[in-house]
Order: sequence, then structure tokens, then C-alpha cells
Amino acid sequence: MPLIFNRRRGFTLIELIVVMAIIAILVALLLPAVQQAREAARRTQCKNNLKQLVLAMHNYLDMHSTFPPGYVARNVVPLDPPALETGSGFAWGTLLLSFLDQGPLLGGIDLNADSMLPANVAIGNNSISTMLCPSDHSPLTFSVGDGNSTYTLARANYVGMYGFGDINIAPGAPQGPGILYRNSWTRTFDIRDGMSSTVILGERQGQQNQTSGTTPPTFCDATWYAVIPGVTRPRQDGSLESGAHLALGSTGYRDAAQVDHFFPINSGKGNSPSSAPGLSTFSSPHVGGCQVALADGSVRFISENLDPDIWQLLSQMADGMPISEF
Repeated sequence: MPLIFNRRRGFTLIELIVVMAIIAILVALLLPAVQQAREAARRTQCKNNLKQLVLAMHNYLDMHSTFPPGYVARNVVPLDPPALETGSGFAWGTLLLSFLDQGPLLGGIDLNADSMLPANVAIGNNSISTMLCPSDHSPLTFSVGDGNSTYTLARANYVGMYGFGDINIAPGAPQGPGILYRNSWTRTFDIRDGMSSTVILGERQGQQNQTSGTTPPTFCDATWYAVIPGVTRPRQDGSLESGAHLALGSTGYRDAAQVDHFFPINSGKGNSPSSAPGLSTFSSPHVGGCQVALADGSVRFISENLDPDIWQLLSQMADGMPISEF
């Protein structure tokens, strides 16, 4: 009886190369879809964070009959510049801690003292997940200084809407008031444009990348904790900006020539350091715009291509021109 041999045949080199090429093509096709799905999930989480924050705002409103101040300063009148602020400096984020299930953090802060107190600053460098956009991979802490001391603070991606005006000159008196500014005391009937037509919170990216490969990113970090009196941050044009932008955002300012400038969403991206606006703009790592919370408790994604005039109107609570569609 003849013997039958089973000959095992392996892959040839050409077949192996073809299989590897097919796998590489499949990976190249699938990877962008996976990344888009992950970003969609992160964007949803970011939206949920803003929703929790604006609901906390309304819980504060229910208890105190007013929205929290943008931040607290003593012994200043609205038109006083930031240099006259002495304390306490605590921002709206600190005042909302009890409504965000952060009672232990709030319990560790002495609200009768100042925000630059070392024991208070030690609480202020704790990261809070609700305050962070998961798409922003900037460092969790950053530092500011007043010339004598340096303070390390926890980063936050959500800032209060100051309105329209130069936050660097009069943080207590916006040219077109938003809901949150220095020592603000905004009640529902103050929002005469309508709760659904007024932005109360928005996103700001920690680092805004420039288009030039050799240009370092612009650091625009905000914090939930406080506007520590006397601290400044370098602007892109080399000048200094007040600490008010650490908790607030503005849609525009007036320069020395009294010419209005508007800050569209994500306007800090893609500009040279000399032409880009200051550090108080709204931005996000999401493609095409950023998310904002309206005073009625809803959260919307705002395109970076939105007409700057409409963006300015949405930032103000009583300009007499409510926006129904945007």
C-alpha cells in the first residue's frame, strides 16, 4: 500500500506581505472612526459637565435669589481697576462646591480669609473632574504670581461670562454686562434679554496652539478656585493681563483708540502672538467651536463661525436685542 504524505504548505513571502498590507489598510480606515467615536464621547462628557455646573448655578439661585458673583472683592467700586483688589478673590466655582458634591473641599476653605492664604491655596490646587473637559490634555495645574509669591492652582475648562468690555480694566463694570463679573449680584429679572438668549458659562482651552510649528502654545488656563488679588499673566503681545480672566471670559474689549474688537470663539487659534487676542477668550479643543451653558439651564454647541455681533449679544443680559435663533 503506497504511503501518503501530508505536506504542510506555509505562507510565501509575497502572501505575507499582501496580508500585512491589507491589515494596514484596515487599520488606517478604522483608526479615524475610533478616534471620532472617542471624541464624540468626550464631547458628550464635556456637555454633561456644563449641564451639572449650570444646574448648580440654579440651585444657588434658588437658595440665595441671585446667581453667584463672578468673584468676590472687598472695598472696591465697580469701576476700580484690578490693582485695587485686596481679597477675598473667591470665584463662582468655589461658591458652587456644595452643589457639586464637593462639601469636603468647601469645608477646608476658610471663606472669611483671603484666597492667597496658604491653607486655602492648598485646597485650590485640587482638580475637580466636573470642571475639566476630557478633550483638553493640558496640565492639571498651573502657576500665577504677584511679583512676590507664586500660587499653584487647579485648572478648569469652564469660565463665567463677563460680557462685553475690557476685563483687564474694569472687571466690576462690563461695557455690556454679562451675568458673572466682579461682585455681580444678578437676579433673574436682571436678565431682560431672556434666560435662553444669554450665555452664563463657556469653555476655555488651557493651551491654545498656534498654526506655526515653531510657535509655542498660548497658555490661557482658568481655575475654579479664585481670582487671587494682584496676580497677572503675560498676554500674547508681551503686556500683562489681570487675574480676572482666571474665572471669567469676555467677548471683546476697547483699546486705547476706543475701537471695538470682538473675540470670536477659538480666535486665539491660528494667530500670531502679536495679533491674537488676550487670554480671556472662549475656546475649546472640540473641532469647530465650543460648548456654552445658557441661563435657562440648557447647553449648546456654538460654532466658531458664528457672527461676532450675535456672539456679543449672547454675552450680554440686557442689551435689548434678544437672540432667538443662533
